Amino acid sequence: MNNKNENSVVLADFFSTFQLKISDYQRPYIWTFTQFLKLYEDLINYQKNLGNSTPLYYLGNIILVKNNTEGYDIIDGQQRITSLLILANLLQQKELLSCNNEFAINSTISKNNIKANAEYFRHYLKDKNVEKIQFEKINITYIIAENQDQAFKFYTTLNTSGKRLNGLDIVKPFHLQALAKEKQEEKARLFEKHQFSNNLLDKIIKLSLRIRYWTGLPFRDFPRNHENSWNEFLPQEFAYSEMLSKHDYKYATVVEDKDTTESSVPAYQVNQPLYKGENTIHYLVYWCEVWLIVENKLKSEIFDKMDKLEGIEFNREYYEMALLCYASKYGINAIEEDNFITIAKGLFKVCFYTRLTKPCSKISIKNSEEENQLLKRILYAFDKNEIIEYYNSFFNEATLNTAAETKTGRVQKFKDSFGFKEDHYEQPFFNQ
Repeated sequence: MNNKNENSVVLADFFSTFQLKISDYQRPYIWTFTQFLKLYEDLINYQKNLGNSTPLYYLGNIILVKNNTEGYDIIDGQQRITSLLILANLLQQKELLSCNNEFAINSTISKNNIKANAEYFRHYLKDKNVEKIQFEKINITYIIAENQDQAFKFYTTLNTSGKRLNGLDIVKPFHLQALAKEKQEEKARLFEKHQFSNNLLDKIIKLSLRIRYWTGLPFRDFPRNHENSWNEFLPQEFAYSEMLSKHDYKYATVVEDKDTTESSVPAYQVNQPLYKGENTIHYLVYWCEVWLIVENKLKSEIFDKMDKLEGIEFNREYYEMALLCYASKYGINAIEEDNFITIAKGLFKVCFYTRLTKPCSKISIKNSEEENQLLKRILYAFDKNEIIEYYNSFFNEATLNTAAETKTGRVQKFKDSFGFKEDHYEQPFFNQ
C-alpha cells in the first residue's frame, strides 16, 4: 500500500500527531524487563555512535485503525510503543508525548507489567547518569487501515522489528474485535486466563489445529519445519475473513429408537465448523477447560510418568490429540466414567506403539495416523466398544521388534516406566 494512509515519520512527530489507544481486544502488554531494557540500551548505543551520515534508527511498522472516538487503535506495534511511552515518562520527556500524556490501558495484566518494568527501570537508573532518548532520531512507518478487517490482513502479513506474531496473537484479536464493545473485556479475560495463568491456549490451539487437519476430508498436513510455520496455518483455520458471524453453535448426537429419542448434551466438537466472534472464543476456552479435567484424571496413572521421559514429544502430542477426540465424541461426563482410565491406557498403547522400538519423528507419527486413522476412528465411532475393539485388534496384529538394541537406553527406560512385562505387544505393559 502506498497512499496517504502510509507514511514514514520520526517518533516525535508520530506521538504529537496521533492520539493512541490499546483496545480491549488486543493482547496485553507482556514485554519483560529484559526486552524493555534491551530497547532502551539499543537506542542509547545508537545515539552514542551518531554521525552526520548515520541513518535514523528504524523501529519498524506500526499499524493503526481509526476508532470510534478521536484516536487510533494500535493493531501492531503496541509492545514497542507502550515501552517507549513508559520510557518517555520515566526519563521526564513528557513534553514529547503531546496528545498521549493520558495514554490509557485497561488490562490488569498490562498495568502490572508496566508497573514492574517501571520499577525495575528506576532501580536500573539509580546512581547512573540518565541518558534521554532522542525521539527525533527514531523512524517508523505507520500504516492506517481503513477498517478492522484490512488492519488484520496487514497484521498477519507484515514483519516488524517487534516480537514476531504467533498464531494466537492473530486469532485472539481477530475474534475479540468482532464482538460488541461491552463484551470485549469479558471475553478477553477468558482468553487471558488460559493464555497467561496456565499457558494452555497455545497448546490447545495447536492440538486442535492438527486434529482438524488430520481428520478432515481429504487428509491435510502442514510443514514440519520451524515452529513459525504455525503462523501461516492458524489464521487459515481459526481467523479468516470469510468466517460467518453471529452464530455460536454446539453440536450433539441424537439417537432415536422407535418412540424414544435420546440426545447428548450439546458441546463444542473439536472438528466442528467455527464462526467469527464468540463461537471460536468459547470453543478454545472450552477445550482448555476440558483438558484440565483430562490431565487431572490421568495425572498419576500416565502424565506423571510421561513427564519423566525424554524423546516422546511427538508420540505424546499424538496421544493428547486422541484424548481430545475422545472427549469431543463422548463429552466431559465420559472422562469421569469408571472405564475412562482403561480406555485412555488402550489409546496410549496405540499412540506409543512406534516408540517401543525406536525414537519417533513427526513424520512417522503423521504416517501412522494416515495409515491407521486412529483419530477418525474415535470421532466416528458410534459406541465406545468400537474403540476398545479397535485397539485390542491393533495389539493382536502388532508384532514387536525385540532386537538387542531395544533392551537398553531410552526404549528400555520407556518400557520400564510403564510396566512393560513381555516382549510381545499383546501382553499388558501397564502395571494394573
